[in-house]
Amino acid sequence: MELLVALPIAALLAVAAAATLIGAWRLARRAESSQGGARELRHAQAAFESELRPLRAGDIQVLSDTAIEFDALVGAGVACAAAVGLPGSSDRVEMVSADPTEARGVSWASSVQIGDALSLWRTNPDSVSSLIEHRTAVRDISWGAACNASPWMAGWADRRTVRLTLTDGSPSALAIGAPVAVHRRTRLTLYRSGVLWYLGRRTRTGGVWDVVQPVAGPLLSPTQRGMTARLLDGTGTPTLRIADAAAVRIELRADRAPDGRTAARRDTAAFEVVLRAESAQRRR
Repeated sequence: MELLVALPIAALLAVAAAATLIGAWRLARRAESSQGGARELRHAQAAFESELRPLRAGDIQVLSDTAIEFDALVGAGVACAAAVGLPGSSDRVEMVSADPTEARGVSWASSVQIGDALSLWRTNPDSVSSLIEHRTAVRDISWGAACNASPWMAGWADRRTVRLTLTDGSPSALAIGAPVAVHRRTRLTLYRSGVLWYLGRRTRTGGVWDVVQPVAGPLLSPTQRGMTARLLDGTGTPTLRIADAAAVRIELRADRAPDGRTAARRDTAAFEVVLRAESAQRRR
């Protein structure tokens, strides 16, 4: 008789304990999903801000609700010498850093590669008081030693410079002491992996895109507006002209419960990244 009474009571207690544990597990899963979605949105926002903030409007090549393609800044230095090709032109530049503490002579987020884009400054044949930006690309990379007497190399044990051969020679003399910026075509894109969507990063060198690297996610799909991007002019008004852009507005969306166990609840991150050195930007 005691067993007949104890077994149902034990079964009821086991069911109640199991229900409590399942409820706690579901609550923990919802909390983890909520925190995970917000964390991934923060990672995605940090990636966009770090990549887009150094850009000018002219560096943006493509902008859509699934991808932003741009020329990312990967290196910077100072032109300390330029080799003359055709009369009055330059087809090679020797580059060092303006910071004597940089032992390699340049400041890189990534090492320079053949095919990277270059921004240099050349003399203006129509005005002795102004310079013209010269956009070209890297055709060859080597070490040089043409700047041993340069003040930027004072005190360095290794006095080698980075010698870059240009795909398109400058039609006039390059400005010595002017900055040199190295860019690489980069794409932040919303891509699908299995049944989920993620924010990924790709770079292109020598005309070839590398494998996409995951940055954050999962996010919502393009049909669910997982990512939207808009250009803003100097007054904060949306514009379709890249040349008029002073900022980029990004909205990202993630599902709090991607496993579908609870009703759909979503987080959104909306932010603006102001672009660098634009006349339109100064009106903001």
